[in-house]
Amino acid sequence: MSKSPAVSIIIPVYNRANLLSFTLDSIVKQTFTDWECILVDDRSMDSSFSLIKEYQIKDNRFKVYKRPSKLKKGANACRNFGFTKATGTYIKWFDSDDIMLPNHLEIAHDTLIKNQLDFVVTETINFDHETKELLDSPNTLYKANVDFTAENIALYRIGWITDDFLGHRKIVTNIVFNESITDGDEYNFFIKVFQQHLNGIFIKEVVTHRRLHKDSISIKNKLDKTNYMLIFANLKLETAKDLMVYNDLRLIKWFLSGYMQVSFDLALKKKKTYNTDEGFKMICKYFSFNKGIAFFLAFYLAYYFKRGYVIMKYART
Repeated sequence: MSKSPAVSIIIPVYNRANLLSFTLDSIVKQTFTDWECILVDDRSMDSSFSLIKEYQIKDNRFKVYKRPSKLKKGANACRNFGFTKATGTYIKWFDSDDIMLPNHLEIAHDTLIKNQLDFVVTETINFDHETKELLDSPNTLYKANVDFTAENIALYRIGWITDDFLGHRKIVTNIVFNESITDGDEYNFFIKVFQQHLNGIFIKEVVTHRRLHKDSISIKNKLDKTNYMLIFANLKLETAKDLMVYNDLRLIKWFLSGYMQVSFDLALKKKKTYNTDEGFKMICKYFSFNKGIAFFLAFYLAYYFKRGYVIMKYART
């Protein structure tokens, strides 16, 4: 029986044939070699699956799967399925269009082991796909001297992207990526991870280059501001729902309050928000029945008459 690798890298793949080789080559070039890479193809329409199969043939550390048809489509379902196939002691999620610098795994793994930590978070810098110019860091929040807590992540006092995290599998075994979220998934995920008291540190060294290009999901989502507001409302409500299992009342109410505000702003644009019936039930449960009614009334007034500001303020407090 073969020995399990130290690190499992889990990558969802969808229509990335033009960029994927750069990512996988950067993994092959890692100075730390005790890894496996779980590639889960989300039933791509291009040649992505054929490409990752070629990598598996050349290097058996690559393990290739298709997302089972019974599972919901999307990167988060692929990440969750990939975790069930991972055997490593430490888990690294990564995106199919980004680049690991050669010392990425070595720095993260060695720091974690040396200091007997549960996790580490490394540094990333953006780069422009067309010009190859290095830009800014997507993690402008995490350099502050702030504790790793769910509240500090939720309130944007700290933050990082999925690529940056390396953690022991025991701290993520019972936590899944929410498959109803299409943007902000790592934000939701790490708020749940840090419901636990964990020991970890930031490593202030750039070991990832994050590619910015026209096909990036996060960039596409932000092109239509109204659609992005719908995505944001969805993120707020889904995160509130996910936190119910932890009974984190403070954050549940904070996310529901945000959901109400974004829903009101959408109503002012004559757009209906995400899942108002479920939102109403949760507002009644965690605020009061009167505030649930106030939410619906304010939403109605905003949608039809562009009014209801005071009522919405009451509902949210």
